[in-house]
Amino acid sequence: MKGAGRWLDIRPLRASPPFRRLWIGTSLQSLGRQITVVAVLFQVWEVTGSSFWVGFVGLVYAVPTIVLTLVGGSLADVVDRRTLILWTTCGALVVSVLLALQAASGVRSLPLLLGLVCLQTAFTSLGSPARRTVVVRLLPQGQVGAGIALSHISFQASTLIGPALAGLLIAGAGLTVC
Repeated sequence: MKGAGRWLDIRPLRASPPFRRLWIGTSLQSLGRQITVVAVLFQVWEVTGSSFWVGFVGLVYAVPTIVLTLVGGSLADVVDRRTLILWTTCGALVVSVLLALQAASGVRSLPLLLGLVCLQTAFTSLGSPARRTVVVRLLPQGQVGAGIALSHISFQASTLIGPALAGLLIAGAGLTVC
């Protein structure tokens, strides 16, 4: 074996196009989410100059995450999971576009910014439980463990790379690009 395959089982990425698409999409969404977090924190600081409000953003992320992940888990049991994932991903994408438009327009409204963050987190949290269960359905039993490991690695990589990339984007291209 050569390259990453020596230390990491990448068979699910090679063998399953549906898993590969899910993994790429989820990885990009996770990276984008990390970049957005930094952009929001930066923008809240610019608007308020207050460390209290920057810290308050954590609460705006936490409440819908805790409450709506539980709701999303129940929803995933009673509705079509693919449909739930599609609608919540599209909703989060629309809110991301609204966040970018808000940043580009120069609107300096803390309630608007926090509301958009809350809404984006709500969409992401509602779809998250369904998204996590898809790996088991897409892969043969012998590759499920590797698929879950790849998903965790992608999340951890985005957590490390996303904020650094966000800082570079803000410094180089500006808040709107970030």
